[in-house]
Amino acid sequence: MADTESHLKTWQNFKEQAINGEFRMDTEIGQALYNRCEELRKQLLRMRSNAERLRYLAGYGGLPSAIDLRVKFEQKATGGGLHDPNDNALARIDQHIEIVTTMRDAYQAAIGQLQAVDEESSRKLTDQGDEIN
Repeated sequence: MADTESHLKTWQNFKEQAINGEFRMDTEIGQALYNRCEELRKQLLRMRSNAERLRYLAGYGGLPSAIDLRVKFEQKATGGGLHDPNDNALARIDQHIEIVTTMRDAYQAAIGQLQAVDEESSRKLTDQGDEIN
């Protein structure tokens, strides 16, 4: 877990440096890296969706040992359990999604486009809010 935390902090630092203009890169390279991060983020979201389906498993039978095994697998996939509620596939995937999203944003900032992305997101949220009213 500490390893993912250090990776996240590293990329948060790169993002901050890019926003401050200290970390810059060629537009084509930055865009290619951004695109790859976005592909990876989408793959991770699909993996998360698949792992979410493992919340309730079936087909293990009614023996106490089978029920214990089923519960253990469910907890390893989606959480719960007594020792560490974050020691499961969903939590790990979420950590990686956060890292890849931060990487993606750092690359956008490094090529000077993070502000444009933030403005577009803000505009979309405003438009959605207007539709609700």
